[in-house]
Amino acid sequence: MRYKALNNHSYSSFRNALRLLNLFNLDEPELNLSEIAERLNVATSTAHRLVHTLMNNGFLVKDPKSKCFRPASSILSMGNLFLAKYKLYQTAVPILENLTETTGETAHIAILKGNMVVYLYKIDSEHPVHLLSHAGRQNPIHCTSSGQVILAFQSKAKIDCIVNQNLTRYTEYTITNPKVLKQQLSTIKKQGYAVSHEEMHKGVTSIAAPIKSGQGIVNASVSIAGPTSRITQLKLDSLCTLVKRAASTIENLSFNKTKA
Repeated sequence: MRYKALNNHSYSSFRNALRLLNLFNLDEPELNLSEIAERLNVATSTAHRLVHTLMNNGFLVKDPKSKCFRPASSILSMGNLFLAKYKLYQTAVPILENLTETTGETAHIAILKGNMVVYLYKIDSEHPVHLLSHAGRQNPIHCTSSGQVILAFQSKAKIDCIVNQNLTRYTEYTITNPKVLKQQLSTIKKQGYAVSHEEMHKGVTSIAAPIKSGQGIVNASVSIAGPTSRITQLKLDSLCTLVKRAASTIENLSFNKTKA
């Protein structure tokens, strides 16, 4: 019974925190503690606890002069990030479908999330292979072509932070040596694409290209994956060209870029 009571309390607090954030709008961008308590129909002490929890987690800030509270910039950033990724998703779907049709391989779009890549969308080929890459799936950044091509364009500090971790080995081809991985990332950045040859899945090769924002930031990638028996060295150049072209098309449409 005690465990159930804690769950109910946590749920109530979470619901009230969401209700509190929904109080703010363009007409009322700031509210004081009494206004928050009154509109949520809770005690001032409860409102005070909710406000400070949200402040401590970076969702609210307090104006030192007016003593009123308003949404923190992180909330706005999250909204902008969501809109950008939703537009990326909408733009990418038909291009991924065409990429799968053209190459005959499974296509993905992935984004960076911390030290992992998250797959936003996946189009299976007519002859799909078993891959741990369904939509919403998080995979390691160091041994997937989707992750490596994003990581290659990150800051030196970000790269150092990731490659110097205790990297998990998935197959005998997984690169776990920081120096070797850094060299590979440097090559990937120069050539503009990544090829992961059985680094995470035995018998599977993948190719990825970066999607650059209007500011040149890389937080997403396009990739194809299939059996190594199909993605051979003879086909590699033509497949890399198709993947890079798909990534370029997505970034042009998503970020309103114009081709030179």
